[in-house]
Amino acid sequence: MTTRERYAEKRRKLQRKMERLDAAEQRALRREEAHDARIARDLAGVPGHFAHGLNFYKLFWVFFLCCFLGVVIETVFVWATTGRLMQRTGLVWGPFNLIYGVGAVLLTVCLHPFIGKSDRWIFVGGTVIGGAFEYFCSWLQEAVLGTVSWDYSQMAFNLNGRINLLYCQFWGVLALVWVKELYPRLNGFIERRVSKTYGVAITWVLVVFMVANSLTSGLAVLRQSQRYDGVPAASGWQQFFDAHYPDSRLARIFPSMQRVDEPDA
Repeated sequence: MTTRERYAEKRRKLQRKMERLDAAEQRALRREEAHDARIARDLAGVPGHFAHGLNFYKLFWVFFLCCFLGVVIETVFVWATTGRLMQRTGLVWGPFNLIYGVGAVLLTVCLHPFIGKSDRWIFVGGTVIGGAFEYFCSWLQEAVLGTVSWDYSQMAFNLNGRINLLYCQFWGVLALVWVKELYPRLNGFIERRVSKTYGVAITWVLVVFMVANSLTSGLAVLRQSQRYDGVPAASGWQQFFDAHYPDSRLARIFPSMQRVDEPDA
């Protein structure tokens, strides 16, 4: 093969490689366009649907679904990182955790105006909102129930052991994923999969269930705190919770919850 022929062969190989790269680029562009179109369609939702837009029904379904999905994701994460299958629920009935649901609603309401904006602002907003929310939840649990479910005192850049810089940044990353990917898909699911005919009735049934679940969970933990302090079961509700939600059962439901020791006199 002559030198000219070798050069010609190299040019043909280079041309074929360029053609393959162009084809791959075009496929990637088509995938990106299809993704953007699907996200736009999911965000637009279904006009006339009972939960169309950012109303009470939409926010409740976001809350309800994230109460459940958050538990599933955390359970899988803990199992994958520690090899232990642990209960990660926050309520006594079913795999639900209010923190995930309320956190999702907060991110949705506060960051909704930033959809389509710079990722930087979404990240900063999520970091601040998530950190403030996590701190408030920790403080409220300790102030009302005398218990804590997490303590970051041993981690760098923590604030009173309730939050730390690293996990606040995780909230920022979560906010980005939520605004850019998860919320649009969840929005589309709610408006396309939840029955428009029966949606309002189903919503209020679930509202009643979650309110009852939250009240029962709160009273169960409150009564546990009273037992810790030596308060006898003088009333009917105290006797009920002593019988149905003893410490052994609550320890299985809330394995990470710890009693805050009282300071020495």
